[in-house]
Amino acid sequence: MRKRKQNAPRIRSVKYNVVMNMILSSSTLIFPLVTVPYVSRVLQPYGTGAVAFAQSAMTYFSLVALLGISSYGVRACAEIREDKVLLSQTVKELLVILVCSTSAVTLIYIGCIFLVPQFRAQKTLFLIFGVGLWLSAFGVEWLYQALEQYGYITIRNIIIKIICLVAMFIFVRSRSDYIIYGAIVVVAGYGANICNILRLRKLVDFSIKTKLNITRHFKPMSLFFVASVSSGMYVQADTFILGLMGTTSMVGLYQLVVKIKGTLITVVNSVGNVMLPRLSYYNTHKKSDQAGVLVAKTLNFAYLLSLVLVCWCMLEQKGIILILGGPEYAKAGVALMLISPSIALSSLNSTLGYYMASVKKEKTWAIINLVGLGSAIISNVCLIHFFGIAGAAMSAVLCELIVFVIRLYNNKKFIRTIVKYLEIIKTTLCVAVAAIVTFIISSYIEIDDILLNFLNDSVIYFCVILLALIVSKEYFVCQIINKYLKRSTK
Repeated sequence: MRKRKQNAPRIRSVKYNVVMNMILSSSTLIFPLVTVPYVSRVLQPYGTGAVAFAQSAMTYFSLVALLGISSYGVRACAEIREDKVLLSQTVKELLVILVCSTSAVTLIYIGCIFLVPQFRAQKTLFLIFGVGLWLSAFGVEWLYQALEQYGYITIRNIIIKIICLVAMFIFVRSRSDYIIYGAIVVVAGYGANICNILRLRKLVDFSIKTKLNITRHFKPMSLFFVASVSSGMYVQADTFILGLMGTTSMVGLYQLVVKIKGTLITVVNSVGNVMLPRLSYYNTHKKSDQAGVLVAKTLNFAYLLSLVLVCWCMLEQKGIILILGGPEYAKAGVALMLISPSIALSSLNSTLGYYMASVKKEKTWAIINLVGLGSAIISNVCLIHFFGIAGAAMSAVLCELIVFVIRLYNNKKFIRTIVKYLEIIKTTLCVAVAAIVTFIISSYIEIDDILLNFLNDSVIYFCVILLALIVSKEYFVCQIINKYLKRSTK
């Protein structure tokens, strides 16, 4: 008989995972704050645009190569994480599938480099990102997430980011160094996956002799494939279509906006990203009540933090763009203001998407994402033609809104069961009051220095929000204050 529950990795609490993911998200926020101002000024819109377009194109190929395993693998492994034999068998089966799919996609990718004019013009850059295609496929991040190894994930990513930060300041010194910067972007994004591969034997026993049954994954994985590819494509559609219809400099302006948006979404999703493995575990073990509470708390947190950041971007779009990009990127300010609502919509979409995946509604999830992809293609082609980068920003918001409305309607029964835990109205009023107060005060206090003016307005805004949340007794703020008071009285 095979042995079960042997050498199972330690599963930390949700609070620990959230803290680790928030530390990781904080590093993700700090990294662009340091790199973007430097890179934007050194490489100028052309250099940053070339890298952004190559990265966006590679992401499309990566989505196809992964076949949805980045999401399916989390659920499949989380459900059997206490069984060493089944876990090892599942991981080996998924790796075999990835070898086949990535090899096929790589051949197509190389063909496109020599056949598509926009790819051929930056052949060296695209070949460098081709390495990222393999690293993204075999990073087995899905396994580490399924086993909730967020401490390891956090430490590993921070070390890689520090190394890449130092390398960027040493090697990226002029406009012609954008290819070197592209290589650093690949290492920063996927270099940590090498550590995953080297550490894999600590989590998976490859010596266990079991008959591989690869075909059993095809049906459930196909739905995750459609969902992941369509979701990833509609998120990247604005940059990719802008690169095909516009100029490299336009992509360079817009990529700054996308980086700001992406960084803020990552911060908000620091809680949501730990949901899928825990939700899958809860639903497998018939703990629906705990799952509902977890989703409600995540929705509250995502809505609060994302709404705060949306209003902040709208109020401070000029200062954010000038500080991070410089005067050459001033035209991107309007695009940042227009795209900011997608921060909240994307975060809420992610939370609902994780819930749907955990309760095995992947078919509906896939169909909704396909609708999102279709709307993204149509809206980007139309709006970019008339409005340029502003059109791309409007399209990003429109697409996320369509997907959110459909997901909300599809999950209305579940939402009714957790609505008593939601604090949407309270949160909206608090943030609205803070935004209005900040706008009024900033109208009377004018500081010529851009940085000082930005800091002044931001401090006022966040202080007023904090005060409003305390007065309204918002759940998360009260939890933090109560914990601090308990510790101080001990």
